[in-house]
Amino acid sequence: MSNRLTRRDMLRLSAGIAGTAALAACAPAPAGGDAMAGDSAAASDADGERTQIRFASFDWFANVPGIQWAEYHQDEAFPRYYEEHPEVEILWEPHGDGWSTKVLTNMAAGTAPDVMSTWPPIINTWAEKGQLLDLQPLVDQDVPDADDIFLAAGWDQCWDQITQIRMAMVTNIDVTSVYYSKPAFDELGVAYPEQDWSVDDCAATACALTKKNDDGEITRWGGQLRPSYVLGYFYYVEAWGGMVRDDETLMECMLGEEEALAAFEWIRHNMWDLNCLAQRNQVNASGIPNTWTGVLPADIVAFAERSADQFFDLADQMEEGSWDINHIAAGPVDRVCMGAPDQWCVYKGVADRGNHDDVWNWVKWIGAGEWYQDNVARRSGRLPGLASSADKWPGFLREIDGRLEPVQLEVIVDQLKTGEARGPQLFRFQSVAEELLVPAMEAIYVEGSEPVSILVDISQQVTEAQHATLERMG
Repeated sequence: MSNRLTRRDMLRLSAGIAGTAALAACAPAPAGGDAMAGDSAAASDADGERTQIRFASFDWFANVPGIQWAEYHQDEAFPRYYEEHPEVEILWEPHGDGWSTKVLTNMAAGTAPDVMSTWPPIINTWAEKGQLLDLQPLVDQDVPDADDIFLAAGWDQCWDQITQIRMAMVTNIDVTSVYYSKPAFDELGVAYPEQDWSVDDCAATACALTKKNDDGEITRWGGQLRPSYVLGYFYYVEAWGGMVRDDETLMECMLGEEEALAAFEWIRHNMWDLNCLAQRNQVNASGIPNTWTGVLPADIVAFAERSADQFFDLADQMEEGSWDINHIAAGPVDRVCMGAPDQWCVYKGVADRGNHDDVWNWVKWIGAGEWYQDNVARRSGRLPGLASSADKWPGFLREIDGRLEPVQLEVIVDQLKTGEARGPQLFRFQSVAEELLVPAMEAIYVEGSEPVSILVDISQQVTEAQHATLERMG
């Protein structure tokens, strides 16, 4: 008799390990799911019915004009998969409002979809509550070269440090870069940003590009940082050589230390004292309909940190060749930018529903299969997590829209492959940390009413709150 574990054995073992790691406060999923789960996702029965897989994602996911993510799956991806796996039927279930909370409730009730789109820190909460299938044993058997074929910026964030499980496969990775308007630079004779520019260069460039009217009022700011200060500014802390929290427990807040304070002060000084970097409220008060994709076309700022979702909007709103992309400015110690993945996770209940093998085959196909990963680029415009598909991403986008030919799209791939793009340093109890950090960051950056030194005390409070939460949970 062979001692080799079957895939079914591994799936049950993975679910069992995840369940053991569940917090006592979370109700576990019923052993066999309820009638809803059994009816919609049961294995093929004696009559030969196709095995159903419930697949939950977002209708809005695609950035490519004219593409609806649900239609793409139902008209292209699902039929393509059925050519190889005619024994299954995949049911599209769109995530609705409040999806992250509803999914967790459904997990505890045993009615969650089999496969779900998500991202950190939501997925980390699901993992710590013991509701996700550990994919690592399956990856080890079926994708043994995973560490080599996936972009580390996304793949590393699929591992949960607390529960020690592989939470998910990577859909795509969102990267923060600098988008800039060439006419704004040309107008004032300012050199375009170089790949190796520093935070000193960034500040000087922003000041040189800031315009005022005869009354001394600013009519265009030099730049704008990513307007999400809690998760968005972590990369400047790392660029100064600092840390958001410790790596071992994920509970010791380090934002009150010298390196972090220096990074935060650089941001505050350029945003409030010099005001060459636009404040969030100033951009919001500009009256433009879209402050995410519209700041460059409206000449509100000359450059802006933005996600890799701008391309088709900017191509529509600006003349071809009038805008480009560059790296985030390097700090005194490191060059860092945000690299945040979207992910597919598997509800642990599949181990008892009887469709576990089929669910894993589907997740493996969309996560490690080149056809689907290529279409993450072709159909959504997003940057795939599979390295070979990511290499083709710039070419795919230029095929979709020839106006992107002059744009240095390769910068974003380079940010991923050099290790510049990284995930945010999340706390073990991220929502608990944000209850303290959000008001503090708003006081510093939105209201301008507090110095960065308040973070010394706030950091201690965050640490205490993390430990208190852990203690309450037993």
